[in-house]
Amino acid sequence: MSVELSHPDLYRSASGDSVELLGMKCSSCGYVAFPRQRYGCEKCGATGDALKEVELDSTGTLASFATVHMHQAKTIAAPFVVGEVSLDAGPTVRATMVEPTDEAMRIGARVTGRLFPAPAAPDTPANKLELRFSLIGPSGRPEARS
Repeated sequence: MSVELSHPDLYRSASGDSVELLGMKCSSCGYVAFPRQRYGCEKCGATGDALKEVELDSTGTLASFATVHMHQAKTIAAPFVVGEVSLDAGPTVRATMVEPTDEAMRIGARVTGRLFPAPAAPDTPANKLELRFSLIGPSGRPEARS
C-alpha cells in the first residue's frame, strides 16, 4: 500500500524530513501568502504574472495555541492542540500540533512542520500523511512526542 499526502495541493516533502508549504509571492510588492491562489495579491491587488509560486519552509514560531477537548468528527480523537504558527517565510498558518496536550507549549516556541499519518475513517486504511507542527527541541530537531 503506497502512502500519499492528504493535501498535495498545499504541501510537499521531497526528503520525508522537511515539509514545504506551497505558497505564492507577489513580485510587485513582495508579499508572501499561503495557500497559493490566483485571485490577486492580498496586499496590493496585483494579478497574473506578478504572482509567483514559491515553496515555503515550514519552520516558524508558535504565536498562539488552543486545546480542543471535544470534536464532532469521529475520526479526530480529542484532546488535540491547534496552533497558530508565524512562519519564518512570512505567512501565519493554523494547524494541528503533533503534541496531544499543551503542557510543553509556550508562545514564541520554535516549531516545524512534519508529516504524520492522517486519521482514517472507520473501516478505511490509514494510507495518507498530513501536515502537523511540532515543537523543536534544544537539539534543533522536532521533539520526539506523538
